[in-house]
Amino acid sequence: MTMRINGIALASLTMLAAGFTDISTFQANAHITERALDRGNVIAPIAVERSLKLEPIAQANNANTPLALVEEANRRREANQLDRAIALYREAIEKNPVFVPAHYGLGVTLRQQGNLDGAIASHNRAIEIEASYTPAYYGLGIAKYQKGDFTGAIAAYQKVIELSEADAALAPTYYNLGLAEERQNNYRQAAAAFRQAITLDPSYALAHNGLGSVLRQQGNLDQAIAAYRQATTLSPNFATAHYALGVALYERNDYNGAIAAYEKVIAINSQFPNVHYNLGVALTANDQIDRAIVAYQRATELDVSNADAFAALGKNLLEKRRLNEAANAFRRSVELNPNEPIAYNGLGLTLRRQGNLSGAITAYEQAIALNPRYASAYNNLGRALSDQDRPADAIVAFRSATELDPNNSVAFSNLGQLLRTQGDSTEAIAALEQAISLGKPELWSDYTNLGLALADQGDLTKAEAAYQKAIELQPTFARAHFGMGALQTAQGNIRDAIAAYKEALRLYEAEDSTEWVQRTQRALQALQGTMQSQYQIIY
Repeated sequence: MTMRINGIALASLTMLAAGFTDISTFQANAHITERALDRGNVIAPIAVERSLKLEPIAQANNANTPLALVEEANRRREANQLDRAIALYREAIEKNPVFVPAHYGLGVTLRQQGNLDGAIASHNRAIEIEASYTPAYYGLGIAKYQKGDFTGAIAAYQKVIELSEADAALAPTYYNLGLAEERQNNYRQAAAAFRQAITLDPSYALAHNGLGSVLRQQGNLDQAIAAYRQATTLSPNFATAHYALGVALYERNDYNGAIAAYEKVIAINSQFPNVHYNLGVALTANDQIDRAIVAYQRATELDVSNADAFAALGKNLLEKRRLNEAANAFRRSVELNPNEPIAYNGLGLTLRRQGNLSGAITAYEQAIALNPRYASAYNNLGRALSDQDRPADAIVAFRSATELDPNNSVAFSNLGQLLRTQGDSTEAIAALEQAISLGKPELWSDYTNLGLALADQGDLTKAEAAYQKAIELQPTFARAHFGMGALQTAQGNIRDAIAAYKEALRLYEAEDSTEWVQRTQRALQALQGTMQSQYQIIY
């Protein structure tokens, strides 16, 4: 909407309003999510637990020997009968308190049950009994990693490496060491560990994926992408690697590549966490809004509690002017996460376009209450207040936006437009010149408003230059031609005024803008009457 200005003579320069900059300053949660790359999804902690298969020990026929009990416990554990397995391991330990495989197996099973403290205690007991038993160090490393003790995990994995021969069987230990170093933000050491795993086993896709993760966090996107691609080549159905590849390609601004990677993930596992959301983000960046909407809708179906997905869906629906659906999506987002100002801002934009100004203002105010430094919400609040004919409040909101974000060209543009309509042409000129200096889409609108403000001050030469710049930037901007017509009229250049108004009329007719067509026609009729009078006098 534009400000309504009543009671002004047709040909007056102060009549023309070039319109508020209609750019929705909505900052959606358009960032890709890495939640599917949580280390719980990436780590392969069972990689060497084949060591749980006992090394050859003198066989016993009695089913109640510690060895037989552990072997049965192993079978139960592999069948996911964890309680029974634990009971058997404990029975074996009761019969032979220093039987290391029983303590180790108990530790593995307790960890699988989520009892990390118990697992750590069992692995430590195995190590106390036999200090060179590498599987126990490995299991200890896994349990400590999962408990968040990354320093302890690193120490345990390093002990495995110290006690083991450097062959392919050691690659998983280096891989898990790399994960622990990464969680400590020791990226150089993590990369070295992943590379060593690859050296020992070049076909180890997990290690290539881990290396890609570290390289990406170091900012080496090209190398990271190469590592992810190698992981997917080695393991074509490795969904996590395809997902990580998509994240890196998106960050490289290769949106088509990211889309292809995410679509590969979906082909492998359509339930993969957050892949539909990230696909929507990439499609949005690639200006494929309709497809993005479908992706976000699927994301919300798979995760009905994903507030970010609902907010992103709302943003895209808003862009497609599907206002009722957009409002519903934003409302669902704020229901799920009432502390997210961005979704309230999006809801406000939608309600304003629906004509619900009170609701929009409430939404913007909620966004600002949650984030008092949210410049875009202040700008959008100013728009809604202007629509409610509350110019003084709107000016306060626009000023807040520019103070919080001195680079917010849209807020300066809107502030300048409103100040001019309120008769403060001096401050309007300053605001509009700032908007122009910052640069923004549709600068021709700002040059037109600047021309109006300069004309209000009687600086017709600069006003004409501003209109000419607006027309140069956008020859089809009817309001600039209309302003030029009014300016030429004020200067007495009737022929030039008529030419400008005729061009404005042609453009307004093409826009089917009835009100402005009529205004321009009246201006032309008045000027043509003046021309006829002049000719009669000359004759």
